[in-house]
Amino acid sequence: MCKNRIYLSKIDLSLNQDTYSSLLQIISKENRERCSRFKFKKDALRTLYGELILRHVLVHNFSLKNEDIEILKNELGKPYVRGFPIHFNISHSGDYVVCAFSEQEVGIDIEQIKEVDLSIAKRFFCQCEYDDLFAQDDSNRINYFFSLWTLKESYMKWLGGGMSIPLDSFFFKIDGDSIFVTDTCRKTAPFFKQIPIDGYKLSLCSMIPAFPDNIEKISVEDMKFL
Repeated sequence: MCKNRIYLSKIDLSLNQDTYSSLLQIISKENRERCSRFKFKKDALRTLYGELILRHVLVHNFSLKNEDIEILKNELGKPYVRGFPIHFNISHSGDYVVCAFSEQEVGIDIEQIKEVDLSIAKRFFCQCEYDDLFAQDDSNRINYFFSLWTLKESYMKWLGGGMSIPLDSFFFKIDGDSIFVTDTCRKTAPFFKQIPIDGYKLSLCSMIPAFPDNIEKISVEDMKFL
């Protein structure tokens, strides 16, 4: 079985309270408490769905028992499963939650494409990225912004440092379907993949060049924990 996969689930805002409460008992105490602190239900559901996807895949595809799954964080704050060699990364935006699994470190980011003040690119992008952004046709500029943003996020998540890594400490060049990253602190460059989702931009970072293109869609009703 291929261990390199991407799963996507659409949040169901109509989830009734009994079902929601039952699903909360499946996830970790830390995330249960986190869900309770969110002001908006959608934010809580994103956290809930992320861990549910993770647990479903570990139980259904790797024959782990849900009660034996212990999710910890390394010194950089990146989560991992105790005693299990598979790597994973979770991201969410808008109505979707995605989770990537891999035999090696992996980073994934999804963002809903929407109007944004492009002046923030001056703050977070390198000059060459900023120049490439504004060299785009007006009609493509927002799309290109989210291409760069999700690539940078997926790379930082692959590295494991998250937002502690300055966004302007490395830069991307997109040439058609080819994606290149330059980071003077690292000699080895990973591979990148962008997968179209209607209204969203998804980027994945991995050392595996042939990461599957397909995304496996899964609803909360499809998830199994036994």
